[in-house]
Amino acid sequence: MSLLSRCLQAFTAVASALVAACSPQNTLQIENGRLQAPAGQGYVVLALTLQSLSSDQADLQVELLGAHSRHSLRADISRDSIAGPAGEARGRLWVLPLAAGSYTLSQAWGNWAAKGSNGRGGQQHFQLDRSFKIAAGEVLYLGEISAQLHFAATLAYSDQSTRDFYQLKQWGVQDTSQIATRLLQ
Repeated sequence: MSLLSRCLQAFTAVASALVAACSPQNTLQIENGRLQAPAGQGYVVLALTLQSLSSDQADLQVELLGAHSRHSLRADISRDSIAGPAGEARGRLWVLPLAAGSYTLSQAWGNWAAKGSNGRGGQQHFQLDRSFKIAAGEVLYLGEISAQLHFAATLAYSDQSTRDFYQLKQWGVQDTSQIATRLLQ
């Protein structure tokens, strides 16, 4: 075997290990095909999707606040996708373990660059103020936050459970019957 072949094999092995280590299914607790939240916590399932003038330089970031925690959830148009039975959506499906309690999705920022603009584009701030509660052991689907990022940027909320539960099944969650749905309004 040539040195080049061994280097390529080593690179492929390292890349595969990194992808596996970063995959959500490695951090999810699944028992009998169902999501099982860590003790004292619940799981929140939330999709962040985006469309933009730029197919390679756009992201959406959402701030999630709790009594004793702060989380920044992000989706990148060039790196993240959610698999669905009808194809992929650009974005990220978050399955986040949270301590039981009250939380607020407080605000979001969308960034994009217009094609041919040397990275120039825009940033849009969205005030969300969407609150929810989660109980220990609960698995809660909040739906999708979808951003249209351009010079007249918009944000919308929707139920994409068919797509999102399909993605969960790809990660090993075969039974989604215990997932409660409380959509963001």
